Amino acid sequence: MTAFKTTLVAISLGLALGVAQARDEPMYMPERMSLAGKPEITQAKLHDALVRAGARRNWIVINDVPGELTFKYSRQGKHEATVKATYDATGYQLAYVNSYNLNADPDKQRIHPTYNTWIRNLSNDVAIEVSLIGNK
Repeated sequence: MTAFKTTLVAISLGLALGVAQARDEPMYMPERMSLAGKPEITQAKLHDALVRAGARRNWIVINDVPGELTFKYSRQGKHEATVKATYDATGYQLAYVNSYNLNADPDKQRIHPTYNTWIRNLSNDVAIEVSLIGNK
């Protein structure tokens, strides 16, 4: 009976430690999206589309200079991500800048899965807003 209890305790501790470990996965890095051949898209219109896309999910613009926007997203002040959008009339790209409490390891390009969800949503929202430029 003692060996059984010892084994049961060891398994329980192992499971608890596994659950307590931080989750991470490869960091999603969207490719540059080309807008070549779309004369209706100007740098100014693309800027506005990026801002609208960020606003859809509460990304806040914290820096705005021609050709570059920096967005920050905070989930209840406990988890934060900052991304940069570089853009011109020919295309745009979203890129990781930094994060707080998302277990990021930029050197290994790993991060908590939640970040990947956030950046994929932002990327999809940008694509939607860009597709609407010609329709406005």
